[in-house]
Amino acid sequence: MFTVAYHTLGCKVNQYETEKIREALETAGFVTVPFGSHADAYVINTCSVTHIADSKSRAAIRQALKRNEDAYVVVTGCYSELEPAQIRGIEGVDLIVGNDEKDRIPERIAARFGVPSDSDRSSVAVRPRLRTRAIVKVQDGCDHFCAYCIVPYARRKKRSRPMEKALEEIRLLAEFGYKEIVLTGIRLGSYQDGNRRLPDLIEAAAQVDGIKRIRLSSIEPWEVDNALLDAMSHAKVCRHLHIPLQSGDDNVLLRMGRPYTGAQYLGIVSQVRERLPGIGITTDVIVGFPGETEEEFENTCRMVDEVGFSRLHVFRYSPRRGTRAATMPDQVDPAVKKERAERLNEKGILAMRRFAESLVGQVTEVLVERKIDGKQLAGFADNYVEVRFPGDAALVGSVVRVRILGTDQNGKAAAVME
Repeated sequence: MFTVAYHTLGCKVNQYETEKIREALETAGFVTVPFGSHADAYVINTCSVTHIADSKSRAAIRQALKRNEDAYVVVTGCYSELEPAQIRGIEGVDLIVGNDEKDRIPERIAARFGVPSDSDRSSVAVRPRLRTRAIVKVQDGCDHFCAYCIVPYARRKKRSRPMEKALEEIRLLAEFGYKEIVLTGIRLGSYQDGNRRLPDLIEAAAQVDGIKRIRLSSIEPWEVDNALLDAMSHAKVCRHLHIPLQSGDDNVLLRMGRPYTGAQYLGIVSQVRERLPGIGITTDVIVGFPGETEEEFENTCRMVDEVGFSRLHVFRYSPRRGTRAATMPDQVDPAVKKERAERLNEKGILAMRRFAESLVGQVTEVLVERKIDGKQLAGFADNYVEVRFPGDAALVGSVVRVRILGTDQNGKAAAVME
């Protein structure tokens, strides 16, 4: 039996695409082994959202070659799409595949090892690896071209998956015993199959027997509308939205090419909370965007305080060659970026704790994801608060009711089963 190891960097779309490659190769007879193991083939699905992601991608390639210098090494993902020459410069890489050709990777690997492969053969007999929640990719590509973002250059073609194909996969996941699915895409909110949009897909997915929870990945602010909120009012849809803010200052938002103001963002958040009480709203914020002054950064801090996010992802601006922001004047000193990121991360931890504390005394459902030290279990409530409570490991993968008793300093909730 030939062995394959996988390493995935970046977004949920990449995670999904790696899983599809694995399923197809296991169907063909290949055996999956951990990435740190000796393998006959390695698949590295790269990310290029920041220079750090580029560096991690190169490190993963070199790690694979160190494990087995004779292995068949396949590199795909956004870094391979944008910088194929850099990857070709790494001795030992056998195959570089762009994002649009990922679905041919199993066929190419099978051919390399002389293993029969039918590209049309279904991999339904292979249970996806994720144990508790399953990612379902329904959309790809972005055509917005924010000034800082390299992703539209790596995934140029915006397209949506036919709704029936997505629902077919969701039904299969329900048969495998999955309780939660995560609908994902590069710009999920732009999903459209004919006249049917994301709210229609959500409502159809909610009718699938066996699926208890439907979670959405990131939604752009301008794609949050009444139809989406109507669909999210279904009991199966998780009360959680990740709505990227990026900056709380109007001038910075304008330079970024983000089509909203701080006041408009606040209005969207207010509408969401009015329609979906108890929802957790998480976000992304970039610090140190070119020209960002101390006053502009303080406006972002005030916005973060005012919104009251349940979780905050802070990124230091990273120049990406080919984007408009990379050549903008007044690039911010790295030390200033670091200091601003630290200040904002402190606010993020405080926001997580405050949101979790608001749940104390409430009864909520938790998808049990793993066993931790002793007899403690850990999982997430529908509003994406991590909850820990005593219980048996046999409950992993189940949805259980718990009562929130308190929180720790990092915003994790302590609970007991009802």
